[in-house]
Amino acid sequence: MMRRFGLIALALSLAACASVTAPPKPVTLGLTDADRFSAVPVGAPMPLASDLLWWQRFDDPVLGRWVERALANSPGIDIARERVVQAEALLRGARAQRSPFIGAEAVVEGRNRREPGQRASDPSAALTLDWDLDVGGGLRQAEMSAAASVLRSADLLQAARLSVAALTARAYVEWQEARLDQGLLADELALQAEVLRIVQVRVRAGLAPQIDLDRARSDAAAIEADAAAASVRVRQSAAALQVLAGERPQVLGSVGGMARLPELQGQQPVPRPIDLLRLRPDLRAAERSLTVAAANLGVAESALSPRLQLPGTLALTSAGLGGGVLNIVSASLAAVLDVALYDGGARDAGVDLARSRVREASQLYRQTLLQALQQAEATLVAAEGTSRRTEALQRASTAADAALAQARTLYTNGLTGFIDVLDAQRSALNNRRNLLRARADAARQAVTTFEVMGLIGAQARVD
Repeated sequence: MMRRFGLIALALSLAACASVTAPPKPVTLGLTDADRFSAVPVGAPMPLASDLLWWQRFDDPVLGRWVERALANSPGIDIARERVVQAEALLRGARAQRSPFIGAEAVVEGRNRREPGQRASDPSAALTLDWDLDVGGGLRQAEMSAAASVLRSADLLQAARLSVAALTARAYVEWQEARLDQGLLADELALQAEVLRIVQVRVRAGLAPQIDLDRARSDAAAIEADAAAASVRVRQSAAALQVLAGERPQVLGSVGGMARLPELQGQQPVPRPIDLLRLRPDLRAAERSLTVAAANLGVAESALSPRLQLPGTLALTSAGLGGGVLNIVSASLAAVLDVALYDGGARDAGVDLARSRVREASQLYRQTLLQALQQAEATLVAAEGTSRRTEALQRASTAADAALAQARTLYTNGLTGFIDVLDAQRSALNNRRNLLRARADAARQAVTTFEVMGLIGAQARVD
């Protein structure tokens, strides 16, 4: 008995010495606290806690309500949330593998023939024990892998929330832009009808050729075609917005209220490049993947070690059920060492595969970081260009409107040809529409900047 317990104590000490494979440090490309993006606007502040709910930074509460609805009802977010639940269940299972397994069994054996004094049935019961002592540390590494997977799933949930919020905000801007474009073309059609009336009067009076009337009708038809396309964009963008919010598409009608483009209030916050490591959930998830791969390497390496188990039983026979328990209880406890002598290289191949996956995860993290830095730089540069473009288009639109007014006055007084009026009308309309697109691009750019910086508020857990 003493030798048996000595063997078990040795087994427990071996299990305590199981090694753990440490995950490699992710590559940070030499980023430091002093690094800044090259296109940071002058005076741009660092992000605050309030910027995590960046949709509230715009001067449009309707935008905020659409984003909140999408965050609450998006199927994509619910799918990511269920994956967190699944990862947590796998973690509980991995932890359970390191615990002893205790089972119970009951057997009733019947006899057709029995000797005098024997029972017709022979019941027995037993408790069984099975405990893998995890000498190679594989079970511990599997638990670490499962724990990192839970954190990775939580980061991917945040990434899904960030993506849905940004997609919804951009879809809202697209919807408002289409509505404003539709209204702009409707106003232009009304003005074109007045121009057409003036041309008809001048043609009937012999003050203008018939070609002026044909040109006016052609121009009006072209604007009408653009208006029809804008109407289609309004309905399509509205449907896309509703689907992002987890709702079935339907005609919004008066729900949309007055069309307007949201504008960011205050300056756009810009973090440092190194801050992306903690802000962007996709970067955090990539780092967790590296931890998972390293832990799985430890699992593969542990397969090269012997497997040590403690099986045991505690049995009670039928004789003891009626009395004399001390004479019929049997117990056993052993230490079983399982060593694989030859497997054709299968375990070595598993280790090589796991090591390759660690290197792959490291490069995926590096690639994700490079893409994040590139997206941030590109977004800031685009925002700077959009600002200058909007200012220039504003000046161009003002000048084109003045030229149009003057051309119409001159044509009414017979001082210029109708071709000058058409050119002025097309220029004014194109400049108005370009200015509208530039303003919408500025709103979309602000949304994209918040997205690529990884700014998203955490969501309280709902069980």
